Amino acid sequence: MIQEVNFNESKSKGGRPKSGTTQERIERLLDDAAKVFLEYGYGLSSIDILARQAHVAKRTIYQHFGNKAELFGAVVRRLSDSVVLSFPHLGSDTRPIKQVLTAFAYQLLERVLSPEVLGLHRIVIGEACRFPELAKQFYDNGPGRAITALADYLLSQKELGVMELVEPKIAAEQFFNMVLGELYRRALLGIDPTPTPEKIREHIDCTVNLFLRGCRPS
Repeated sequence: MIQEVNFNESKSKGGRPKSGTTQERIERLLDDAAKVFLEYGYGLSSIDILARQAHVAKRTIYQHFGNKAELFGAVVRRLSDSVVLSFPHLGSDTRPIKQVLTAFAYQLLERVLSPEVLGLHRIVIGEACRFPELAKQFYDNGPGRAITALADYLLSQKELGVMELVEPKIAAEQFFNMVLGELYRRALLGIDPTPTPEKIREHIDCTVNLFLRGCRPS
């Protein structure tokens, strides 16, 4: 939960103007933090560097986020908001299930194929052994949130008799991984450039149709 932050402690010389709402200042802080993580990696990023880049006092970061891992989690959480918050009432969405799953897949791929998410994921892979809390922050605030939202929706569809599912959470995980698939893996490894809209559409149509064929009532 975002707390109130005293941004009046920011540097008066060389810093940003102290204008805008608290939320706007928080957003700018997260923008700067993302740039630092992408430039230095997680291990070499420090609160000193983060504070200097954002033109805020170090204690501002500590008071608001607690530590570096929590700040990284906040950066990832904001990136995942465009997926999860696009469906604030996903569990009660009355559109046809194919339309809902297709929209979810597009939102997911649009976000995870962005340079920011690809860069942060690469950082997590490289640093997970030394900083296990980093991997947890990335998963909980990114994939974990999307899968939970999708599982709630699939449960509602099961209760309506639209789908036959033994465990909605497992089905949500399977669909999530099907959407990412080799398309995301190859982009993550830098093997392929960003997929074309046509390639993404073909991939999503195939994924949604295959998933629904396996979950439709007999």
